[in-house]
Amino acid sequence: MENLEQQEKIINLGKLFVKELKLEPGVDTFSRWMAHYLAEKMSVAEQSEGSQKEAAEKECFDVILKLWQHRHSLPTGRRPFESFESLLETLSKLKPDTDDPYFYNAFRSKDLTRLKIDNTPVEEWMDIAKEIDKTSRIWIEYAFNQASNNAKNEKTKEWIENTIELSDNTETDIINVLLDNNTTFNIDDDFSKQYDIERLTKRISQLQKYAKLNETILNAYKTDLENHQAK
Repeated sequence: MENLEQQEKIINLGKLFVKELKLEPGVDTFSRWMAHYLAEKMSVAEQSEGSQKEAAEKECFDVILKLWQHRHSLPTGRRPFESFESLLETLSKLKPDTDDPYFYNAFRSKDLTRLKIDNTPVEEWMDIAKEIDKTSRIWIEYAFNQASNNAKNEKTKEWIENTIELSDNTETDIINVLLDNNTTFNIDDDFSKQYDIERLTKRISQLQKYAKLNETILNAYKTDLENHQAK
């Protein structure tokens, strides 16, 4: 059976489910039934003694963990991390440091070493498109980080604290990363600071590289617009 700290977290997880599913009239029948059932199991485990208590706790833990495994099937408004669901659906694609393209899948792996605007061969334009693809993920990553800060609420911390050690906790790990709150590793402050500096420097460099390209394309579109309007 789990250690005492893990047992406590599982019980806390059960309490969170009861709180989330709620007991008051007006809540859907399934949620009310599950809340009553789970609350009853926890009450029996708490009031039992000896071998009966151990058996009751094991049954209670099993019920809570099974409920956690089926968390995605809970009714709307009752699911853990529900406010993060839309972010989690596409987050796996947002990896600015990977060489795999997000929008395109037919580019060569050659890195763009020099950005050319005029008289650029087709292959080099394809490399430019690949780098633009990577840059776009930086923008999207930033937007997702901002969305994550708005998605978190007073319940987020409680769900994270009581599910971080479960084997089935993919959302917890991802949300910790999104919120820059990874508790899986104890990272030295100096190392973390240096990592952040290097990451931000790389992001800034990648974005600045396309200031000229963006200005060139913007002017080209303006010229095309003026030519169309003049006809």
